[in-house]
Amino acid sequence: MYEQDDFQVDSMLGGNQTTLEKYTVKTFGMMAVGLLITAITALILSTVKISVDGFRGPMALMMCYKFNYLPMILLLAEIGVVVTFSARLFKSSIQAVRAMFFAYAILTGFTFSTLQYVYDSTTIYLAFGITAIYFGALCVIGATTKMNLAKIQPILFIGLLCLILFNVAALFMDLSGMERVVCSLGLIIFTGLTAFDTQKMKNLYIEYQDNGEMLSRLSMYSAFDLYLDFINIFLYILRILGNKRD
Repeated sequence: MYEQDDFQVDSMLGGNQTTLEKYTVKTFGMMAVGLLITAITALILSTVKISVDGFRGPMALMMCYKFNYLPMILLLAEIGVVVTFSARLFKSSIQAVRAMFFAYAILTGFTFSTLQYVYDSTTIYLAFGITAIYFGALCVIGATTKMNLAKIQPILFIGLLCLILFNVAALFMDLSGMERVVCSLGLIIFTGLTAFDTQKMKNLYIEYQDNGEMLSRLSMYSAFDLYLDFINIFLYILRILGNKRD
């Protein structure tokens, strides 16, 4: 993300460090690219029609029809990318790390391509708009607050673990009656995580501001964290609004 040329330009301007402002802009820029890739993937898969076994329909639905276990495969692939990204962040090349991020964004785009068949378009657009404003406010809070948000990190991750366990249990049991409670809890958890991850991004810059190579990797790391925060906040807000198609 931070190429050598960037530091050469900084040197000519009187310094050899990337400023916090540039670091922040590039990190959020990469997060935005990930979101754009997800949106484009979802648009293509939901609008381009193909024929399968005599039936014609959107690519996403036809692929799910042809391969019954595709949603589960995609879920496992997403988990695999997250694990690999974390394990290889400081071992693989920057290009490889970036490719893993983009691969995850594409996989998420496949999941998002089916949202329009569950929720009406107005609800989806409204949820996205609310998410963008809410997420932006949380990032400002995380970047400016004097409170050490690392103190609430254990609580956030325990809550996140509980959410994961609930979602796993929901695959085998009918827990629809707890939908609103779980969505509200999920929104609270990712509210905290977004502010925490923004503050962590700033703190990591301060700690490694003299190490351009490390900043490159940490920028990708923070962009991926914030991307996941945005996606999850969007999904929970969408589920809370809950105007599903008949």
